[in-house]
Amino acid sequence: MSTLRKFATPLTIGTFLIVGITGTFWYFHIVTDLGRWLHEIIGLAMMAVVVFHVVLNWRPFKLYFKRPIALVLILASVALTGYAFVGVGETEGAGGPPNFAAFSAFSDESLITLGPIFDTTGEILVTRLTDAGYSGVSPTSTIADVAGDNVRAQMTAFSALAADGSGLGGNGQGAAARN
Repeated sequence: MSTLRKFATPLTIGTFLIVGITGTFWYFHIVTDLGRWLHEIIGLAMMAVVVFHVVLNWRPFKLYFKRPIALVLILASVALTGYAFVGVGETEGAGGPPNFAAFSAFSDESLITLGPIFDTTGEILVTRLTDAGYSGVSPTSTIADVAGDNVRAQMTAFSALAADGSGLGGNGQGAAARN
């Protein structure tokens, strides 16, 4: 047995276990930063390992193409994966975490429109952004105008809007907690 063959199957099994276990935990919303990293990075490595495994076992792998059920399953897997990324029936949007979608939705609204969300007025939001170091802000400005298109920069600007000096803003507590 060649040295390459000694590693192909164990690496395939190992990467499959890591991706499978972390994916299962992730499905049930039990995820840590390390678990997310392992799932994503080892998942990418798994693709290389599987290609490596197929190349080393090409002769037996070709036999699967002669079996109708195996060929149907392989082609169905490829078709399903392709369909998942075509976006047929999907609504428009960039995807990603819901909080990013919320920031994106509100980033094009004027400070006057955002005022009631922060239980204040557009003028006070202008003051909060100015105090946080943003310049050229007016009540008709949007977060995209103030912070640009970068979502992280927009999140920082939204944090400045929430900082009302009460110690409650930006901590997941709104007007109801202050009353």
